[in-house]
Amino acid sequence: MTRLIPLRYFLHRTLYLVAVLWVAATLNFVLPRLAGRDPILERLTELEASIGGHRGLWVAEAIDSYREWAGLNQPLWGQYVQYLQNMLNMDFGYSFSRNRPVWDVVSYALPWTMGLLGTTTFISFALGTFAGGLSAWRRQDRLLNVSVSLLMALAVIPPFIIGLVLADTLAFRLKLFPIAGMFTPGRFVDLGDIEWWLDVLHHAAVPALALLLGTAGSWAMGMRGMMVTVLGSDFIAFAEAKGVKRLRLILSYAIRNVMLPQTTLLAMSLGSLVSSVTLVEIMFGYPGVGSILESAIRAFDYNLIQGCVFFLILSIGLATFVLDLSYPLLDPRISYRKQT
Repeated sequence: MTRLIPLRYFLHRTLYLVAVLWVAATLNFVLPRLAGRDPILERLTELEASIGGHRGLWVAEAIDSYREWAGLNQPLWGQYVQYLQNMLNMDFGYSFSRNRPVWDVVSYALPWTMGLLGTTTFISFALGTFAGGLSAWRRQDRLLNVSVSLLMALAVIPPFIIGLVLADTLAFRLKLFPIAGMFTPGRFVDLGDIEWWLDVLHHAAVPALALLLGTAGSWAMGMRGMMVTVLGSDFIAFAEAKGVKRLRLILSYAIRNVMLPQTTLLAMSLGSLVSSVTLVEIMFGYPGVGSILESAIRAFDYNLIQGCVFFLILSIGLATFVLDLSYPLLDPRISYRKQT
């Protein structure tokens, strides 16, 4: 029988999500301004240097005009109120460094990041969970134990370090994959062309493999440890004494009990996964939010930094929200209602 989520619990978790997003958005507003740098002045100085000009009265007038246009001439509290209003309207302003609306820049990069992160996270989580559970079940299989041990060893290495090794081996030396980019330069983007998608997969193979190898071991390690503990429990011994088949014992008794903490581990790791994909994107020149954020920080582009960070926080918050609501589906013993 399907269990419906009570409205009270849903509203409670929704308010919690809104509170987290508000705190994150506030920090996103405050932290760039602590540097004490002026994005307008830096951008105009850069333009002035590029044309070989000398600073004159036009620079000061342009700075004042740009500050008024961007709302930076207001007091800090006024900028904060305007910032929150813009966030509610999904209006992130104009990127000073790219001369385009922030929404256009982020909306182009976000699908690339979500595709890379979502695919690698799903595969690594499924692979690590399966390998860890299987190794706890078949402890005498040497090949399986060696494979899982290798994954666990790779889990302590940052994905961008693994990416450097893979790029040097597979891309630079063996030339099996491109070393950077998202598809072949000059190729026309055609979402209906299978060859274009194969080209995209070819370019994403090395960064995806780096993320997969860097994270699958942690899922395998956690799953193996919890499976070994559960398999040694009294209720497992009682089920075996009753004659429950081994396969059913593993699937219906052991795995069902460890999937909840395994899912909790996934929710807790979303932040580190986002930081890992950001570094990998920068290293491979992948056109995701990580690369956009790195260039925005270099140019000290307030609006673009805030837009990139906000969308990353929003993605993490929504994913955690969905995982939180899915707990009772994984373990029927969990109740949404308070115990009396």
